[in-house]
Amino acid sequence: MDLKKIRTSPIALGLILALAASGAALAQKRGGEDTHRSRILLVFAPSEDDKQLLAQYQENQRATDAFDGADVDVVYVIGDHMVKMPAPDLKTVSAGDLRKRYHVDANGFRVVLVGGDGWEKTRWPEPTAPSKILSRAPDMPKPKSALDEKK
Repeated sequence: MDLKKIRTSPIALGLILALAASGAALAQKRGGEDTHRSRILLVFAPSEDDKQLLAQYQENQRATDAFDGADVDVVYVIGDHMVKMPAPDLKTVSAGDLRKRYHVDANGFRVVLVGGDGWEKTRWPEPTAPSKILSRAPDMPKPKSALDEKK
C-alpha cells in the first residue's frame, strides 16, 4: 500500500490498526504462545503527508523481510491517532503517551528503536536506511524466541 494515498485520519488509523492486526494474526498462527517482546521500531510523524514519513515508509516496505528476520515490529505513530502495539501487549496506546514516553514533540519526526525490554536503544532525527537500523540489532538483547530456538 502506498502511504502517499493516505490523506484522511480514518484511513491512516485503519492502516495502523491493520499493521498491528497482522502482528496479532502472526501470534495466533504460532498457536497464541507469542509471549516475548519483539524489538519495536517507532516512526513518529506529525501527519500522514509528512515527507520524512513517506520516505521512511517506502524504505521500510522494501525491507519488510529484513525487519521480520531481525524480529523488529514497525509501528507508525502519526499525529494524535491511537496506536495498537504489537504482540504480546496488543493494547491500544495514544500517540501522545508514546510521544511523551520517548520524548518526541508533536511536530517532530523521529525513528526510535526500542528493545524487547521496552527501553530506547537508539534514535534518528531523519529517515534512516533499514540496514543502518538493523545494524543496531546485535547491540540489543536477544528476543526470547531466538533464545528458545537454541535449546
